[in-house]
Amino acid sequence: MSEKALALNFKRGRSRGQPLPRGNACIHCRNSKIRCDGVKPICGHCLATSKEADCKYTHPHPPSRSALLQSDIEELLVRIEELKKLNNSRKIISTRNSSASLSLSPNSEHSNGPIHSAFDYTSSDCEPPFPERANLIDSFIGRCATLAFFLDPDTFRKTALLPLPLGDPQRPSPALLASLKLAKEKEPAFLRRARQHIALEVGTQNPTQITHILQAKILLIIYLVNAGQFLEAEFHGNRAISLVLSYGLHKIIPTSSGVYGDPERRLPPCTGPAEQAERINAFWTVFYIQRLLAVMVGSLGNSFGSLDSYLEIRTPFPTKTMDYDSKDIAITLRDFLNDTAPQQPETSALSIYSKSALLYHRAVYLHRQLSSGDEDRVELIKACLRFEQTVFNFYTALPKISYIKTLEASSSCPPFISSEKLSLMYATVSCACVNIQSILASLGVHGGRKRLIVAAEDLFSSLESSYPGSHPLAGTLSRLTCEALIKELMRLKAEHVFGDVLDLACKVEEETQLEQTITDGMGTMSILVTCCPLVGYDLKKVRNLYLQVEKSTQQASERKAKGYGNNYYCRRPLSSTWSREMVGSQLNFFGDANTRDRKM
Repeated sequence: MSEKALALNFKRGRSRGQPLPRGNACIHCRNSKIRCDGVKPICGHCLATSKEADCKYTHPHPPSRSALLQSDIEELLVRIEELKKLNNSRKIISTRNSSASLSLSPNSEHSNGPIHSAFDYTSSDCEPPFPERANLIDSFIGRCATLAFFLDPDTFRKTALLPLPLGDPQRPSPALLASLKLAKEKEPAFLRRARQHIALEVGTQNPTQITHILQAKILLIIYLVNAGQFLEAEFHGNRAISLVLSYGLHKIIPTSSGVYGDPERRLPPCTGPAEQAERINAFWTVFYIQRLLAVMVGSLGNSFGSLDSYLEIRTPFPTKTMDYDSKDIAITLRDFLNDTAPQQPETSALSIYSKSALLYHRAVYLHRQLSSGDEDRVELIKACLRFEQTVFNFYTALPKISYIKTLEASSSCPPFISSEKLSLMYATVSCACVNIQSILASLGVHGGRKRLIVAAEDLFSSLESSYPGSHPLAGTLSRLTCEALIKELMRLKAEHVFGDVLDLACKVEEETQLEQTITDGMGTMSILVTCCPLVGYDLKKVRNLYLQVEKSTQQASERKAKGYGNNYYCRRPLSSTWSREMVGSQLNFFGDANTRDRKM
C-alpha cells in the first residue's frame, strides 16, 4: 500500500493492524482477495490503485423480513391506486360509447365519429415518426410472404399508415403492429409489448379484429420457433385454435359476393371477397402452423381438438386469387381426401402448406391404428393403399424444385413459393409416405420395405436440394425418418434366424441398404446443423439410437453363439423412442430407385 493511502487511513482513524469485520470489505477488494480497510466511500487500496469507480459496498446486514414485507405492501398500494384510476377512466369511456351507441341513427351527427378503444394504448406505446413507420411497414411487406402473412398487403399498408392514434378501429390492432416489429428486431422490449397487447386484445374478444389477433399470434409463434421456445409457441398455437373454433372460421362456405351464412352470427358479415379470403387464409394458416409445430414439439395427436376427425371442417382450401367461384368452392377437405376434387397443378403456397400438414397428420393417424390394434388388418391395408394414391396425386401436382429455382434465378418477380419452403413441404409429404410404407412393411405387404428405403432416400435428396436447415422442422423430419429406418432394421435383423436361405440373401441386401440410408440421413443432418444448431439435438438422438441397435446386434450374436438362439429379439422391448410417430419422405411410389423423377 502506498504512503498516500497509509496516511489517508491514519487520518481516518484506522491502522493496518485493526481487523475488519466480516462482510465490510468493498466489492473490488473482496473479488480480488485483497485486504480492505473498509473506509467509505473509497477504501485505501482502491484509492491507491485508481479503482475509485469499482469501490462499492454492499449492505452488511440484509433487510429484515418485516422490512421486505412493508416494502411490498407499499408497492402494492401504489399499484392499486393506479388500477383504480385506470378503471375509472374505462368506465367513463364505456359510458360515452354506450350513450353514443344509443343515439346512433342514420341522421345522427355522431354516427361518423371515431369509436375509441377501451384500452389507452397511446399512453403506454409511442409509435415512431411517420417516415420510420413507413420504412418499417414497407420492409415487412417486402418479406411478408415468408412470414405466413395472410392479410391483404395493400390494405394493411394503407390502414397502418393512416394519421390516426394507435388503437383506433380503422387501423390495424396494436397487437399486430407490435408483433410486426418482431420480424425485424429481436429486442426483448418488442417481445414484451407483443405479449401484452395480444393478451389484452384476446381478453376483449373483439370480433371485428379477430383476423388481426390471429395474425399477431402467428408472427409471435414464428419468432418463438426461431428462438427455440417451442413450448410457448405451442401455447399460442393452441390459443389460436380456440379462437378459430369459437368464431367458426372452420365452417366458412364462401359465395361470389363474399358474404357467407353464419347462423350464430359470431362474426359480422364480410365486406367483400377480399375480407372473405382473409378469413379463409386465417383458418388454414393457423391449421398448418399448429400441425407442423406439433411435429417439432412431438405432441401430434390431440392437439387440434374436435378438428382431428376433419368432419367439421367446411372451409375450402385457399386459392391463388380471391375469387371463389363454383369450381373453387368444390375443393374442400373432404373432396381432397376422397380424390373427388379435379386434378390441377398447385399454385397457392398456403394450399401446399395446408395439404402437406393434413396428409402428414392423416398418415400418423393410420399408423396409430396399427399400434393400437383396433383396426382390422385387411381394412387397414386397404385404407393405406387408398391414402397412398391420395398422397401420390398431390405429389404429382406440386411444382418441381428445379423449376422454382430457375424462376428465382432468372425472374425479377419472385415465384409464389420459395425453393426452400417447397423442399420442406416435399419432406413433409414424404413423412406421410414413410408412415404408410412403414405400416405396409410391418404387415408383410410385398415391396413395403423397399419403398420405405426409396422414400427415405428421396426425403434426404429433397432437403439437400435447397437445404432449408434454418427451419427446425427439417431436422425433426430427418430424425423421425431415421427412427423409422432404424426400427425396420431392428425388425429385419430379428427375422434373419427364422428365414430360409433364399430369403436370407434378400434380407441381407435390404439390411445393407437400410444401414447405408441411415448413414446418408445422418450425413444430411450433419450439413443441416451448420444452418440450425437445433438440428444437433436431433442428430444426437439418431446416433445414440443407431449405436443402441449395433450394441443389441452384438449382444444377440453372443447369445446365439452360446446357444440361446434369437430369443433376445423376442423378449427385448423396443426403445421408447420408436413409439413416436414414424415419418417419411418424398416418394414416387411406382418408380424405380434409379429411374424415378426426383423432381430436382
